Parts: sequence; C-alpha cells; structure tokens
Amino acid sequence: MVFADDIRKTILKLADERGAEKTFCPSDVAQAIDQKNWRMLVDQVELVATTLIQEGKLIATNKEPVTFRKK
Repeated sequence: MVFADDIRKTILKLADERGAEKTFCPSDVAQAIDQKNWRMLVDQVELVATTLIQEGKLIATNKEPVTFRKK
C-alpha cells in the first residue's frame, strides 16, 4: 500500500534532484514508487502534488499534460 506521505516524499525528492530548471510529470513520480503498477498511482500523485502547489512548494508548469517543477 502506498501512502500520501510516501508520494509527498518522492515528489519532493524528485523536485530537489531536478531543481527548479527541469520539470517532471506524475508518471515519473509514480514509476519511482512502483515500476510495475505505476499507472494505478498517477491520480494519487496528482492529488498530493496539488497540495504541494497550494503549500507553495511546487509549481505546475502545464495543465495538459501536467508537469511540475520545484518552486
């Protein structure tokens, strides 16, 4: 089972690794968590990312497809 806190940590880790110059998408995060069943996690990743955007820790750079970058 994957918890929101695990997703949050993975998003923030990817954001730190890539820096503010590079973007990443929900599928990158989901694959970092579970390479086999990553498709099932994409909606959860988007939900957690929305919270991080509201907290000012992440920026959404595109709406379709969704991509993020570190703020």
